[in-house]
Amino acid sequence: MLRNFIKFAIRGVVGAIVDTSVLWILTTLFFHSYFTKYVLSPAISYELGIVVTYIICYFWIWNHRVHNDKSNFLRLFLVYNFALLISLVLKIGLLSVINELFHFHIVICNVIALCFSGIFSFFANEKYIFIKRG
Repeated sequence: MLRNFIKFAIRGVVGAIVDTSVLWILTTLFFHSYFTKYVLSPAISYELGIVVTYIICYFWIWNHRVHNDKSNFLRLFLVYNFALLISLVLKIGLLSVINELFHFHIVICNVIALCFSGIFSFFANEKYIFIKRG
């Protein structure tokens, strides 16, 4: 499990870079109202991060637990995506709370929130999504 956690942490850094970059682009160039900046932008950036991190999970971290076929890839992606909705709610809630309490820049709030939601995500992946076979 430690090896998977280390790989998951690396996956998390890649996902955070994607998530944060997209968030920065959206909040700097496109969205400026409270709702679009603090709810819609993080949701979009998080979903794009999910796609990237799922691919890493499927083909690198838990590749020994999957059936390398299109049907399995899509089914597990739907489960992965649905399970991480909880993590998304956690991230958005934390992002807003951190911003209100400390008035950090949204990107800093996002990185802190991602750390907490990432721990939750690891255990969801390890125990419920990419279940050991046999």
